[in-house]
Amino acid sequence: MLDLRLIMARLSFLSMAFFIAASSPAWAAPVEVYRGVLGKADVVMELGAPQADGARKGRYFYLRHGVDIPLQGRLDQLAEARPLTGELLEKKLDAGIAGAPMFEDAAQRQVIWRARLHGEALTGEWEDGIHGGRLPFRLERVAQYDPEKIAPRGVEAVTQAIVQGAGSGVAEGVAISMQDTPYDYLRVALPLEQGREVVVAPNLAWRPVRDVRTRFWYPRLTRHPDARMLAVANALLEQRHWAMSLQALACKSSIYESTGPEAGTLGYFDHEQIKLSYLSTTLMSVTESGSPSCGGAHPNNHFDPFTLDLLRGGYLDFSRLIKGYRHGLEGREYSPQLVDFIQKAVVGQSEHRDDKDCTEMLPDYMALMFEAPNQLGFVISGIGHARSVCLGSRVSLPFGKLKPMLKPEATRYLFPSAR
Repeated sequence: MLDLRLIMARLSFLSMAFFIAASSPAWAAPVEVYRGVLGKADVVMELGAPQADGARKGRYFYLRHGVDIPLQGRLDQLAEARPLTGELLEKKLDAGIAGAPMFEDAAQRQVIWRARLHGEALTGEWEDGIHGGRLPFRLERVAQYDPEKIAPRGVEAVTQAIVQGAGSGVAEGVAISMQDTPYDYLRVALPLEQGREVVVAPNLAWRPVRDVRTRFWYPRLTRHPDARMLAVANALLEQRHWAMSLQALACKSSIYESTGPEAGTLGYFDHEQIKLSYLSTTLMSVTESGSPSCGGAHPNNHFDPFTLDLLRGGYLDFSRLIKGYRHGLEGREYSPQLVDFIQKAVVGQSEHRDDKDCTEMLPDYMALMFEAPNQLGFVISGIGHARSVCLGSRVSLPFGKLKPMLKPEATRYLFPSAR
């Protein structure tokens, strides 16, 4: 169930002037994506269509950093935004300019791309008018797409603005791919640092991996008896990992637009905790938790579990396993019988718990997750900011004690050796 106060806060925010400090600029679609080298550095650039005066808006990043740098101007004098630090920050504050990048320092010096279009290639010279220096560049056009088709809208976009102030610019449900999101795909589809493999069984294992630029670890399956299922699960994990990395990089990119204290940082995404709580040949439960913030009204305090179905693929539909559970229009819904079952479990464990005040709010703010060894956790998730201290509080029951609430198909998942 959703917190009513959180819903009302979102609705009231919709009536305000909308703002979200995402890294991507406003475009006239479609935009063109270029990839190549600046000096010896690998870069990716995105440019919108020319305006009436020939000016264009865009952005680019160095692959080694992944941070968007805004661009604007005619192609032969494309100015690069300056980070809002030092004298430039003072100039912006004095001018009272908000939500827009600045393209020159206090002495009105600029960094300029002198570009020429040759067929599918941009070539020219990059001039650093602030520190001095010139570098040649050559970029090849690799894609064209419409950013408006992938942008978050409605409550999703407003929520990003409220809880952290910066978003990836890619809506939930949009696959990060070369076809749909070429600029962002090229930003995150890079080799990852590999952690130590954790072997659960001879045919079942996983390892943490991370993007060294965003620094948080995320799991990947390395062994599973079904090679197809291994690939399907890893594709889902990869998409979640990439989406979170894009949000972290968007916060770093906000140094070109925002004067907030988190601008230019990873927005605490580098403190995000991603934990694999359960893994069998049939199920994989993972939790994402932390408090990222990039200038919104409050941090995004969250504890979000999800479970992958390693028999059918995709996310697990708990309604196939648990009696009285279903996913309705307003989220997770529970029958009176399941609520009574959970409340009895809460009472049975409360006298030995330090978080009794939290667990008594189950099942009003509840998600399900599997935990080792062979337990199902009824965990507080999605609670309002004011009570976020309760996030992650739970009651856990061994599989054996769940039998009154299990459907026949649950045996395939919870007791695979009995099949």
